[in-house]
Amino acid sequence: MNDLRVATKLSRNCPTRATHPAKLCRMNWLNRLRAMDTTRMEAPTLGAVRILVGLMWLANLHWKVPPHFGKDTGGGLYKYIATGAENAPFAPFRWLLREVVLPNYTAFGWFTLVSELLVAMLLLAGYRSRLVALAGAMLAFPIFLSVIYYPRADEWSWSYLLMIGIHLALAASPSGRAFAIDGVLARPSAAVARALTLLGGSTILLGALGWFVSRDADFSGGSVRLLGSDAGFVADGGLVRRWELKFLWFNPLWAILTIVLGIVLVLAARKLVLGYVAAAGFALMSVVVLFQQTFDYLRDDGQVQVVATGSNAAVWGALALAAGLFAHHGLRDVSGSAGHVGVAEGEPATSS
Repeated sequence: MNDLRVATKLSRNCPTRATHPAKLCRMNWLNRLRAMDTTRMEAPTLGAVRILVGLMWLANLHWKVPPHFGKDTGGGLYKYIATGAENAPFAPFRWLLREVVLPNYTAFGWFTLVSELLVAMLLLAGYRSRLVALAGAMLAFPIFLSVIYYPRADEWSWSYLLMIGIHLALAASPSGRAFAIDGVLARPSAAVARALTLLGGSTILLGALGWFVSRDADFSGGSVRLLGSDAGFVADGGLVRRWELKFLWFNPLWAILTIVLGIVLVLAARKLVLGYVAAAGFALMSVVVLFQQTFDYLRDDGQVQVVATGSNAAVWGALALAAGLFAHHGLRDVSGSAGHVGVAEGEPATSS
């Protein structure tokens, strides 16, 4: 920090161009940049990248549609597995797809949906971040092998190599220090109140956005609206969709429940036991929507697309996990049964 102050002073006293070459000014600014504490940006940057990767998994859950996972139509997940069984680059992998996966395809479809759901959920929540990132790399590798020789040639193989690489980079990095459950649990229990407030505020905003996009939909049931993007462009008389960011699906009921539980999270910052209430509510929503299996998504052009409910289950599961662990972490170090965070009331934090 002393070096930073010196470099800042030098840069402020940078001589004018009339008396000194501009090169000296640039050197002073370079000294200032070199002296900056770049570690301050490391944690939030890695945390943002982890969330971005989690959103990638989240946005690709909607087309893993149970219970057939595309086998009844020849599309979806099935077309990649069937093509991989014929065209994958390694004979042992082709044999595995042909002799093991395809004969047990329904079980494989559920395994794929649940495993990708868990990776999305845990990366977004930032829980056991290194281990989950490693699991994501392991999932990405067979995906790469399955699509690298896809005959329609609309898959960019480098995207899957980069996908593997970024997971390995996250596995080797402390990406759970910011915007993550791991980071909150590593701090004293006094940090729980602020974490619950931020989590609750973000959840309320998410529910409000869900209400906005679904305000003209049926109040409850399987008909939903998309919170994300389904944009495209017209080519050869048809719509080509190339900006698909299908994150979450809402009807007014799901939106209201999300807002209500977000308010409970904010209140839990002062009464920690409410964190368990919010956790139970989000866990119930996650389980119910997962057992529902599908939504009927009404597109802007009037077409109805059947999509999987996995992305909603992942996000509500992440909120349930965060709420429960935050409440447990806070209550563990707080004496008494009132369930209040002492620091929030100006009291010293106690440790067990």
